[in-house]
Amino acid sequence: YRRAEARASGEGLQIVGVYHSHPDHPARPSATDLAEAWPSWLYVIVPVTAGTPGEARAWTLQDDRSGFAAVPIQPAD
Repeated sequence: YRRAEARASGEGLQIVGVYHSHPDHPARPSATDLAEAWPSWLYVIVPVTAGTPGEARAWTLQDDRSGFAAVPIQPAD
C-alpha cells in the first residue's frame, strides 16, 4: 500500500480506500480488518456466498480505532 500510495502521490493522485471480499461471511469488517485499517480510508467489502457476490457495504475507521462506521454507497447515475 505504501508503494502504491507513493506512486499515486507522484502522479498527483490519492488513494482513498480499498475493497475486498468476504467469502461466505457478511460484508462487515472483521477483527483482521480492524487491526490493519488505516485512518481516513474507505473500506468497501463485498460478501460472496457460494460464489455469488452480494451487496457491497462501505466503512470508515472510527477516530479512536475502536471499530468502523458504515458509509452509505450511492449508485452512479
